[in-house]
Amino acid sequence: MKKHFSLTIYYFLVIMYLELCHKYLVYQRVLDIGLLYTTLLSFFIALLLSFFSRLANPKRNRKIMVFLISVITFLFIGNFLYYNLFSVPFTFRVTKMAGQAFEFINVLLKMLITNILNLFLLSVPLTITLFLKSKITIKKIFYYEKKNLIKMMIITYLITILSFMPLKDQNNSAYNLYWNQNGLSNAISTFGLLTAQRIEIQRMIFGFEEKIETFHRDREEKEDLTYNKMDIDFDSLLKNENDSKIRSVYQYFKNEPATNQNEYTGIYKGKNLIFILAESFNQIAVSEELTPTLYQLTHTGFQFNNFYSPVFLSTTGGEFQAMTGLVPNADTLNEWYKGNVTLPFSIGNTLSAQGYTPNAYHNYEATFYNRVSTMPTLGFPNYLACENGLEKDMMCGWENDNAPDDEDLIDVTYDLYSKEEPFVTYYITMSGHFPYNLSEKTRNYKKVKDLPYSDDVKAYLATQIDLDEALTLLIKNLKDQNILDDTVICLVGDHYPYALSIDHINELSKEPREEQFEIHHSNLVIWNNDSKKIEVDKVGSQIDILPTLLNLFGIEYDSRLLIGHDIFSEEEGLAIFADMSWISDSGIYNANTRVFTPKKEVSGNYVSETTKWVNNSSIVSNRIVTYNIYDKIFNYRGDN
Repeated sequence: MKKHFSLTIYYFLVIMYLELCHKYLVYQRVLDIGLLYTTLLSFFIALLLSFFSRLANPKRNRKIMVFLISVITFLFIGNFLYYNLFSVPFTFRVTKMAGQAFEFINVLLKMLITNILNLFLLSVPLTITLFLKSKITIKKIFYYEKKNLIKMMIITYLITILSFMPLKDQNNSAYNLYWNQNGLSNAISTFGLLTAQRIEIQRMIFGFEEKIETFHRDREEKEDLTYNKMDIDFDSLLKNENDSKIRSVYQYFKNEPATNQNEYTGIYKGKNLIFILAESFNQIAVSEELTPTLYQLTHTGFQFNNFYSPVFLSTTGGEFQAMTGLVPNADTLNEWYKGNVTLPFSIGNTLSAQGYTPNAYHNYEATFYNRVSTMPTLGFPNYLACENGLEKDMMCGWENDNAPDDEDLIDVTYDLYSKEEPFVTYYITMSGHFPYNLSEKTRNYKKVKDLPYSDDVKAYLATQIDLDEALTLLIKNLKDQNILDDTVICLVGDHYPYALSIDHINELSKEPREEQFEIHHSNLVIWNNDSKKIEVDKVGSQIDILPTLLNLFGIEYDSRLLIGHDIFSEEEGLAIFADMSWISDSGIYNANTRVFTPKKEVSGNYVSETTKWVNNSSIVSNRIVTYNIYDKIFNYRGDN
């Protein structure tokens, strides 16, 4: 038993060391209630590993131990690197997406070099194990020891589950994260990486459905206002639907208050729309000297002072938010990639129904993130990118560490749609993509080489000058064709430039930023040449873009069926982040620490109800896509 306990303690020390290092490196904290849960669960895992490490002869047992510690170590290292690059935890649900992102191998190599000390810290237990392995003897476990070990595992597990009970009713409690609620980031912070990933894999294999916590958000409709809602008989839908998961979505829609039309409703009705999803664009790149057109677009027309572009699984998450008004997660995106979902409110579909000519363009691989399947769902069947035609007219790959040029994208595509008014055109740009390597071959090198910033920051700014030059050309073309006043430009970044460190970002930021919330603070451009400057202080995020545009273009839609809200409505502003933290006009809630920081006085149930609504937003979004809910609703109404 002595050697058995020694092996268990060794595993426990290895796991706890890795968990604490990982938690500090990723979340910058260690001492919280999660430390208790992580300790108990790590001891349980240590007992389990000890059991499996003593089933064979001593020589094979030693190999098993080395193998298990190697796997655990590389799991921690892989998760740390993934989080360091994408600002979200790795999930096995997005292996394909992660593989596509890691095509940029030079970025990964640079990240390895930058984090060499952290990687060394995470590899210490494996190094010690490899050094000592020849001196370790692990004898085969006896029958009576097996029984004792199993008893200890059961007792440890029961103690752990009981420790969840005192705080079970808290928002994002350990109890709910373990039994009822998805949330990988919160689970890692609460239980440790190994348990969180085990729960994730378990749910992937056996399935898991979260419950929508239905509650009434009572809000009386004002007689002097018109609301964005359609004639949908939710009672009949509920009566005729047997699937409880679909019924819960109908009930959610029924309980949601609609948003109101307002003074900006329909101000752009009939105008052309050019929507630009700008790679890694962020307000830190806006400069009157370096990027004058971006400066013009963000300082005239609507100026959104509290807008966020939260990272949800790289570019594809940003695209999904902006184009659908829904909240993505890995399962939702995987379903969307199949190309079978109906999205009647997407800007391509709604404007096409109004007689607009839809086109979409991207200066990189057409198949990246399976856009050949997703573009038609967004209303853009005419999708032109590299691999399906655009490569004939422009550089589509990397050249001297320069991504494909956005100005070239505008130059070779503008004439393809500009004569077909009214048009809705969707651009996905590429110039701003990492890696950010500065050399004399970098485009715009002369414009950035003498700036008082680090080389990575200069290289990033050079890519944003590319974007600015593309916008300059676009506006010139519209003006020359005499359709500038009849065209609206909407531009948003897919995410902040996460290949830059927080220190790099703070070199450019006017206000100090931290990695939880303000790193995502950005600009939203909704601009027309005739628009006056209007400052908007309300909180908004990418999921609000679609309903805001639908309202501005005077398109009929049902606001209850989207998660995002028209920023100009009376609905309180709210930005949702990947870990289900949120910022509203009333305060900031950190889902990992479960701490609410108020901006103003709120009611007693405000935080709990807003947190429930935020958690619901991800579940509802997933079911809309997974069960093709919109198709069911509008087929029932006879609209299709």
